[in-house]
Amino acid sequence: MKYLVLVTGLLTSLTASAQVQLQKLWETDSTQLRTPESVLVDPASSSIYVSNIDGKPWEADGKGFISTLAANGQVQTLKWAEGLNAPKGMGISKGKMYVADITEIAVINVRSGHIERKLKPEGAVNLNDVTVGPNGDVYVTDSGNNRIYHVKGKNVSVYLESPELQRPNGIKFVGDRMFVLTSGSGVFYEVNPDKSLKKLAEGLPSGDGIEPDGTNFFLSRWEGVLHYWYAADGKLVQVLDTRAQKKNCADIGIDQNKKVLYVPTFNGNTVAAYQIP
Repeated sequence: MKYLVLVTGLLTSLTASAQVQLQKLWETDSTQLRTPESVLVDPASSSIYVSNIDGKPWEADGKGFISTLAANGQVQTLKWAEGLNAPKGMGISKGKMYVADITEIAVINVRSGHIERKLKPEGAVNLNDVTVGPNGDVYVTDSGNNRIYHVKGKNVSVYLESPELQRPNGIKFVGDRMFVLTSGSGVFYEVNPDKSLKKLAEGLPSGDGIEPDGTNFFLSRWEGVLHYWYAADGKLVQVLDTRAQKKNCADIGIDQNKKVLYVPTFNGNTVAAYQIP
């Protein structure tokens, strides 16, 4: 019985760490999108949104915009929303899109694409990614001051500030659980209800986006690498590397219903779509 348990455990571990094989479906034309940083799929409408920096990543030049894509990768509306600087992460709550834009959070009407207001978190430096909690509240990482901001209505406050969050980038709520990926230390954390941090994985330099796949996660690294993290054994498996093609792997998006992963290539000026097995 002892040996049976050991063998069963070994087989479970090997199965959990089996490599995910992504199948590329399409990639957008590189002549339209301009420094695409983040992809967001709205589950309510299946709309695919892409934030375009169109310039330097932390420069307030007024050139940034949001695009929409069709399911086949064709650009539907190149400038669905304008008047941004260097937009990055996006999140949708109660008919509003919240966009991290350097030191501001733009609030956009999803129906019209018009910016309704801009929130200015006190002390914001490099706002980066956005997620929506189970009650509709919005949370935004700030890579410049190791903070996570909490947006409730028109009010913005500091939710968490910690030296452990070395340049927090990707953030994602899954149910009532919050996950954060840091770009400085390259650590994947779960934020406990008491706001302490539980380390789930490390060795992810330039950590960027987070997307769940069941209980497992896709984790992107801006330099051009995508990993798959297995919750069962905590293993990290590299499933994509586009560094040789000089394409980045920025803030990924996912269509949970169609099992499609979207990878914005930043300096490559494209978004690539991959079927998840």
